[in-house]
Amino acid sequence: MNYVVFDLEWNMPITRYRKIQNDVKLNAEIVQIGAVMVNEKLEIQDKYNAIVKPQVYPKMLKEITELTDISDEVARRGRPFEVVVKEFLEWCGDDYVFLSWSPNDIYQLEDNMLFYGFDIDDLPECYDMQVMFDDQITMEGRDFALSYAMWKFDIKPELSHDALNDAMNTVKVMRYLDFSQGIEEYVI
Repeated sequence: MNYVVFDLEWNMPITRYRKIQNDVKLNAEIVQIGAVMVNEKLEIQDKYNAIVKPQVYPKMLKEITELTDISDEVARRGRPFEVVVKEFLEWCGDDYVFLSWSPNDIYQLEDNMLFYGFDIDDLPECYDMQVMFDDQITMEGRDFALSYAMWKFDIKPELSHDALNDAMNTVKVMRYLDFSQGIEEYVI
């Protein structure tokens, strides 16, 4: 089995009143998918990174651009979501589970897939690494930012905030946890 540690960056409408609906309210549109495939020893097997051309909210919010360096120009050079998500899921293979830092990424992936008419029934389970971090390290029963976990373990972050770097940073934090115990005890 492979473990796909993934992260998404997304753009949002200018106001909540401008959310697009197509049987699914699209709160945010994915503009980048970054992922790291690891084995049970958390050894990196492969990496995936793609910019998605926004079709619903094509004007990048200033805050998103400042955070991710994904400008309107960079986003326009991306590929359509339909192409990228098919490629990404093929890259994941047949036997895998998702890991992410927070449940937001899997919810956004599901919403975007439903919006574009994809079936989400075959998506694998997704484990929230925030939960594992809290259960094993802080034990406070709350969510912590990835940056806090990195600070806690004195981990130097990848260069910039983007989906692939955040996936890489998540793997770095996971190496400080008892991953096999965390997976075994995790309740989906």
